[in-house]
Amino acid sequence: MIKKRTTLKDIAEKLGISVATASRALRNHPEISQRIKDQVALLVETMHYRPNSFAIQLRKQRSGIIGVIIPKIVHFYSSTIIKGIISKAHEHNYQVLICESGNDENSEKEHAVSLLNMGIDGLLVSLSNDNFSEDYFGEIQSEGFPIVFFDKVPNTISANKVLTNDFIGAFTATEHLIQNGYKKIAHFKGQKGARNTSPRLSGYLKALEKYQLAAEEDLIIECKKCTEEEGFATTLQLMQQTNLPDAVFCVNDELAIGTLAALRKLNINVPNEVGVVGFSNSTAGQYMYPSLTTLAQSGTEIGKKATQILINSIQKDTELKLEDKYVQYIIEPTIIVRESSQKPQLL
Repeated sequence: MIKKRTTLKDIAEKLGISVATASRALRNHPEISQRIKDQVALLVETMHYRPNSFAIQLRKQRSGIIGVIIPKIVHFYSSTIIKGIISKAHEHNYQVLICESGNDENSEKEHAVSLLNMGIDGLLVSLSNDNFSEDYFGEIQSEGFPIVFFDKVPNTISANKVLTNDFIGAFTATEHLIQNGYKKIAHFKGQKGARNTSPRLSGYLKALEKYQLAAEEDLIIECKKCTEEEGFATTLQLMQQTNLPDAVFCVNDELAIGTLAALRKLNINVPNEVGVVGFSNSTAGQYMYPSLTTLAQSGTEIGKKATQILINSIQKDTELKLEDKYVQYIIEPTIIVRESSQKPQLL
């Protein structure tokens, strides 16, 4: 069921004032009292009102612009997704406006409001790690506005989604380490709010279970920022404890690269003493010494697929879309085996 969009008339009726008065209050007109301005502002927030100055024009003519909200732009994996988005959008003569949320829920919402008010035709969203409430995007979805979630997708909204199979990727990474002779595998997991933390942890645990290896609590470490610096510091700390791992599976390549640097500083041989596997196949990983085993996520394919689904939604009557017509497209990651996880074969 498509939810009726809140109009300025709805707000005016709620307050018992005219639409003209409500409009002037929004524009901070000097003849309108502060009390009325405050009441209008409160209802604009609680009733999720969005100005629709483009509505009449866009009924007849689209803007040809797609909006994108992504947690980080300066990030290898994100850049490959953006490359795919721009490539597919230009193929269909669409322009792309890209906003970075910085993993901040308020910034994410502000960008969404700005893009919608600019009259974009559709929206691509990768949710921030700090977005614990999906209600705002649920409101947009319920209005029938074309929206596709990619990479970090909502759990509570029925919508078009394109994402990596994080569970299978983590299972594959952990199983690879086990099959190469590693038995005490640590996991540097992502922060609690990150959307890929839980499925990657679950994949790691499932692989241990399959091979009847213990999941040791002190070898599962939550990382708050998942950067190279945190991987370096976390590894130094981990290797000081008595229960030492013989391998580390990291939730991303940044942590894994920091892990390799710390092990090198400690004169711990990789892969003979400790194996390391990352996730995302960043360019830097292949030039590390030793080179980093990782999972390739096909970011370009995710970007292209999400954009194609969005354009398909834009170009048909989205108000007739039913929940069971939504697409969830899952891309399987591929393991890239390099030096950091392969012990030399004994003769």
